Amino acid sequence: MNGIDRLLKLQQQNRVAGELMGSLRPRFEAIRNREIEGTAPKAITGFNLFQTPRPVALRMAQIIQERAGDGSRILEPSAGLGRLYEPLEALRAEWVMVEEVGECCNALRKSLKRVKEIRHADFLEQTAEGLGGKFDVVVMNPPFKQGRDCKHILHALEMVRDGGRLVSLCYNGVRQNEQLKGIATRWEVLPEGSFKSEGTGASVALLVIDK
Repeated sequence: MNGIDRLLKLQQQNRVAGELMGSLRPRFEAIRNREIEGTAPKAITGFNLFQTPRPVALRMAQIIQERAGDGSRILEPSAGLGRLYEPLEALRAEWVMVEEVGECCNALRKSLKRVKEIRHADFLEQTAEGLGGKFDVVVMNPPFKQGRDCKHILHALEMVRDGGRLVSLCYNGVRQNEQLKGIATRWEVLPEGSFKSEGTGASVALLVIDK
């Protein structure tokens, strides 16, 4: 195959790829819009975002309210689209959210007007001082991929004040059991299929760490 033939073949491949992407774009936009509006159960898998199922978020809210009240400082790392905030919206707390995905940050800023700060950043690069000081409560559903949940949870624990509480989900795997279960005040493996509505069959644990 000479240079001209290779160029023609490459042009044809690019044209076919462009047509395919053009045909899929409306479907992707519809899915993304439904996610932002909170009307679709599936995850935005391109961002490794698996939202917290609402029954699980409600359970976490009940645990949080054992320690948090009006005026409490609450941190939510990896805030996604705000599922953990929903059942606690009436609580007049000082919320700080950190989210790495710009599209999610934009959606949060449009819908959550009472949140003090929504920071577009990598949570693992943040410090308590940079976020305004330590928190009474941290509530989180961190990314599970490649054991990142362990890193996120241990990093978040450094931002909890003495007497405060961290409530989180994590993958119920060997690494998580080794690194997190031993320091947890509570460790609850969620029923099988708890995240099925959000597009994953992963085994998930809910943990609480009191300082």
